[in-house]
Amino acid sequence: MSSIVASPSQRITLSSAETARLTGGARFDGIMAVLSAWIVAGFYIDGWSHRHVTVLETFFTIWHVPLYSGYVATACFTIAAIRQGTRKGAPWRQALPGGYGMAAVGLAIFAAGGMADMLWHELFGFEKAVETVISPSHLLIYIGVGLTVSGPLRAAWHRGDATAENAPPHVTDIWPALLSLTLLWSVFTFVTMFVHPFVGARPGLTNWTLVASFGPTALGFASSEGLSGIVVQTAMMMGLTLLAIGRWRLPFGSLTAVFTGNAALVSLLDEQFLLILPALVGGLGADLLLRWLQPSAGRRWAYRLFAVAVPLMLYAGYFICLKAREGLGWSVHMITGGLVLAGITGWLLSYLVFPPPLGARHESGGHTADQTAL
Repeated sequence: MSSIVASPSQRITLSSAETARLTGGARFDGIMAVLSAWIVAGFYIDGWSHRHVTVLETFFTIWHVPLYSGYVATACFTIAAIRQGTRKGAPWRQALPGGYGMAAVGLAIFAAGGMADMLWHELFGFEKAVETVISPSHLLIYIGVGLTVSGPLRAAWHRGDATAENAPPHVTDIWPALLSLTLLWSVFTFVTMFVHPFVGARPGLTNWTLVASFGPTALGFASSEGLSGIVVQTAMMMGLTLLAIGRWRLPFGSLTAVFTGNAALVSLLDEQFLLILPALVGGLGADLLLRWLQPSAGRRWAYRLFAVAVPLMLYAGYFICLKAREGLGWSVHMITGGLVLAGITGWLLSYLVFPPPLGARHESGGHTADQTAL
C-alpha cells in the first residue's frame, strides 16, 4: 500500500498551482466531509421514512429535504472551489484538489439520478419494500453519492508521506478521511439494508412469529437472509478497514469512531439503537488489536489475525445484545456457524487486500519451486 508514495528520488518539482491541487488540505477535506455527512444523513432519514411512514406517493416530500439540500450545499461549495481554482490559472479540469475530480463527477451523476427518479416515478409509480433500494434511478443516485463522499478519503490517500510504517498522522489531519470512510461504508450499508443483520434483527425470537403465520419455510428463509447478511456486511466492513490500516497507522480510537458512526446510521432504519453497542465494542476491540498486533508488511500474519478477530468480536456482541433484549430464535448451530462465517470472510478478504508476497524461485532436483510466504 505504501508504494503509492513516491520516494525522494522519484519526486519532481511542481509549480505552486500543481502543489495546491495535489495537496488540497485538511480544511478543504473537512468541509467536504461535513457536507458529505449532510447528504448521507439525508439518505438515512429518507430511508427511515420509507420504513415508518405509511403514505409516500409524491417525489416532493419533507423527507427529501435533508438529502437534496445537502446535495445543493455540496454542489455549490464544489463549484465555488472550481471557480477559485480557475481564477488562479488552473485549467477547470484541474481546479479541484487532487482526489476530488471524481467527487465532481459524482455530483453530476447524482443530479442525473435525481431527474431520472422523478421521471421513473411518473412512468412506473412508487417503489415498495426492497424495490425502493434497488430501482435503477436510485442506484444511479447511490453511485453519485459514493463518488462524492469518498473525495476526502481519496485526497488523503494520495497526499503526504504518512504510511502504515510511519508514526500515526495527527487526528486533525486524518479525521476527514475517517469520516469519509464511514460515509462511504454507510452508502454501501444503505444500499444493502435488505441483507443487513442490524436491520430487522433476524436472529431474534420475533422471527418465530413467522412459523405461526407462514410455516417453518418462512423462518428458514429469514435465517438464510441473516447468515447472508453477516457474510455480505463483513466483506464490506473488513474490505474498507483493511484498506485503511494498510495505508495509515491509524490513531487509537479511529476504528471505534468509524464502526460506531456507521452503526448509528444503520440502526436508525429499524430503530435498533441497542445494536450500536456491539459496533462500539467491536471498534474498540479493533483499535486494541491494532495496537497489540502492530500489523506491517513484514507481519502479514497480524493482518490475517486482525481480519478474523474483528468480525468475530462484533457479531459475538451482536448476538449477546439480542439475547439480552429478546432472546434468540437461532439454534446454537446457526449462531456459532454465523460467527465462523464472519471470521472466514474476514480472513479471505485479507488475502485480497494483502496478498502473499511473490517468492524467490529456485531450482531443486531439476524442478522449479516458488518460495512464497503466506
